[in-house]
Amino acid sequence: MWFELIASIESNIIQLESYEFWIIIVILAAISIYSFIRMSRWWQHSRVMEDVPTSKVRSAPQGYVELIGHAKMMEGPVIVSPLSGKTCVWYRYKIEEKIKTYDTKGRSRTYWHVVKEETSDELFLLEDETGRCVIDPDDADVIANNKRTWHKRTVIPPRRYTEELIVDKEALYAIGLFKTVANSERQKQREQVNYLLREWKNAPNELLHHYDLDRDGELSLAEWEHARHAAERQVKREHGQFEKLEQLNVLKHSPHKNQGFILSTIPEHKLIKHYKLRALLALVVFFACGSSVVWAVNIRLVI
Repeated sequence: MWFELIASIESNIIQLESYEFWIIIVILAAISIYSFIRMSRWWQHSRVMEDVPTSKVRSAPQGYVELIGHAKMMEGPVIVSPLSGKTCVWYRYKIEEKIKTYDTKGRSRTYWHVVKEETSDELFLLEDETGRCVIDPDDADVIANNKRTWHKRTVIPPRRYTEELIVDKEALYAIGLFKTVANSERQKQREQVNYLLREWKNAPNELLHHYDLDRDGELSLAEWEHARHAAERQVKREHGQFEKLEQLNVLKHSPHKNQGFILSTIPEHKLIKHYKLRALLALVVFFACGSSVVWAVNIRLVI
């Protein structure tokens, strides 16, 4: 049976027109190369997740980190999935139509054509017992456990709908570039402090009177620092901000290719297995398509 199947495939390869043969070869070669690239990336993801230790938001270092907590909606407009109308912190959906075509020999081929797809780019939070971190999901590889697919066969052509969601308070795993930045209020406060210090410099006699503690006619570094602290206290007093302003933590895509940005509602150990399985399947496709290319080219060269 196998010999008959191989002989039939060889016969079809020989009968192909030259342009048809080389189109198929190019497609198979492209699939093989793409599979190798994806295999390398997915395997690297699994290795990185195994190697990078889990951090807490409050004590996370600046740079590439792994966080585990719960998804949290930010204050402001509610995020709603356009497909199902469900409230969530992140969504991705795809609408497909079932298309049937015929070739010149009358053979039919059925495939799903993507009509519309959309991925949420709204910011949301990851929260653990120590603090909160803003998640910027742009360019993230998102693996959502909350996924469903349904069909609508009463329309022509039939449609298939796929929706993935991350909902509020759902367990969330994240690995990416962690940065702590001052929020807008802190930045505004610093600008006002600098403006106030410039005003004081324009009245040097007044500045020396208040902050030249040793009365030598000049402000030393320590005396200037004392003046800066006084300016900060005045700005805070004017705005009623005596407490320390909270810093803003952000997790986003890293510019380094070997540092993947991954968000997942699947536990870490299952996620690692998920990427390793992907890598294994991609490796199989790589060898299958690559071997097919070599085999088919050898058959044509023998003719």
